[in-house]
Amino acid sequence: MCEYLRGIPRGRLKNGLPQLDIASAGSGFHQVLLLLGFFYARPASVMLLDKPDAHLHVILQKQIYDRLRGIAADRSCQLIIATHSEVLIDNTSPELILSFFSDPHRLVCDAEREQVTEALKRVTAMDILLAERSPGVLYVEGETDFNLLSSWARALDHPLKKWFLENPFWHSNQGRKPQEAKGHFFALRAIKPQMRAVLLLDGDNRGLPERELRADGLEVLPWERYEAESYLIHPQVLLRYFESHTLPLLAAAAETYLHDQLPPAVFRDPLQDHDYLATTRASKTLLPEFFRAAEVQISKKEYYLVAEQMRRDEIAPEIVEKLDAIQRSFGL
Repeated sequence: MCEYLRGIPRGRLKNGLPQLDIASAGSGFHQVLLLLGFFYARPASVMLLDKPDAHLHVILQKQIYDRLRGIAADRSCQLIIATHSEVLIDNTSPELILSFFSDPHRLVCDAEREQVTEALKRVTAMDILLAERSPGVLYVEGETDFNLLSSWARALDHPLKKWFLENPFWHSNQGRKPQEAKGHFFALRAIKPQMRAVLLLDGDNRGLPERELRADGLEVLPWERYEAESYLIHPQVLLRYFESHTLPLLAAAAETYLHDQLPPAVFRDPLQDHDYLATTRASKTLLPEFFRAAEVQISKKEYYLVAEQMRRDEIAPEIVEKLDAIQRSFGL
């Protein structure tokens, strides 16, 4: 029998604590016991550990790591550890860490260690694969914005359409949180230091201090209108989409609705700059209300279908400017 005590006895007495069979202990207990046994059985050894933090509660990871390092020093052992644990990395000097993000390299400062830690938290395996294929990453509010830009690139036959079709790498800001883009990009550069990025900023975040968004290699492009969906506000385009999804007899009622809702200047010339388009969140007001009134079933994620109806002369010049800026930033 090999037994252990569930607890720490006082003095030399067990104080009635039950003895438990080691076979009944948890996997983390077994894992640590095996490592300690090796230390004492094989002093002056080099031990290769593959994720010793596995199966351990995050609170215990630092305690076990400190204990292993202390015993290794006492037994003249060397530890070479493969890990994804932020706890282990945070508690190791940078010069003792070899990162396999990008080409294998030794870290030289605390900032690089922080970048690796952020990469472990934020960067997915898919992000790593996409970063290898794409020269840049596009940060947008969500999937709707990305699909709109892709549709406009195809409608304009813009050079960037190839990137959207073949090597698109984009990341959601988790709604209206541009700081998420900055944090993700900081982590992503641990994978690919030469990575470039473009952040498209909606009207919700115009008041944010520039220092909260700027980062080396990250270009911030604010929309002049409130949001990407605002560039769908074009009466002829909306009516064309409406007519393709319902009875032509209802087109007059749809046109009347737009005429009543839009300021006259916007209705006459929707491609010009208008305060209404810069201050109105179209995705929450005009567009859903228009489709509801027209009895057309379309979700926000499907708004790119409206963009696909647009002709070159119906796409705002700013869309072309944004696509050109992304192309330049990515070096395409």
